[in-house]
Amino acid sequence: IAYDLEDSEIISKVMEGALPEWSTILTTQSYGMAMQFQSAIRYHEDTLLSLNGMPAVALTRPHSDRSKMTSRTYLVGTRSDLPPPKFPKDDSNVSKRATPESKGARPCRLCGSGKHWDHECKHNEKRFAHVRLCETSIDNLQAEDEYNELY
Repeated sequence: IAYDLEDSEIISKVMEGALPEWSTILTTQSYGMAMQFQSAIRYHEDTLLSLNGMPAVALTRPHSDRSKMTSRTYLVGTRSDLPPPKFPKDDSNVSKRATPESKGARPCRLCGSGKHWDHECKHNEKRFAHVRLCETSIDNLQAEDEYNELY
């Protein structure tokens, strides 16, 4: 049985039977004739064949590796060497938004209250510029950034 198909129909039929990923490599609009399309397939043959057997990354990992993984969790904005608060605890100042206690963050570093954030504390010196020391560790900077993101 012989078929009389136009070049565009041949290209469409080939792409209908191909993997969807092929369309990222073979742009059918670029080929006016079936011969050009065939040449492109030959040119990209290795890449197209590798797409055919490409497994998902999650499926290639054996199940035994998954059971060995351990996860670690930390309280947001915490660090081990946080100095004790300089001022007495003041729970009378309650944040209008969510409190550090409700977000699971560390308490105010100035008075130790979990009811308000650092910048809302009455002991916060707003006149001074905030400066990060060059001797701080990456963990401390990450903890500070996480704390600020929660607000």
